[in-house]
Amino acid sequence: MFRGFAQELGLDMAAFDAAYNDPATLERIKLDIADGTALGVQGTPTFFLDGERLQPRSYEDLTTALDQALQK
Repeated sequence: MFRGFAQELGLDMAAFDAAYNDPATLERIKLDIADGTALGVQGTPTFFLDGERLQPRSYEDLTTALDQALQK
């Protein structure tokens, strides 16, 4: 699926395939997963503001939290 997206975007497919198949790519993914797990991320999107996890139920919840943080 991602290869198809890369082709549609006109990316250099040889470079894409090399990066995709590089073991370092899998290691970066594993590190990202471990970081997310340690932070309690269970899906996307997950929002953090000033080190605190937000759980907005609406766009207004999110903008209110951002506005309040900006006023500090």
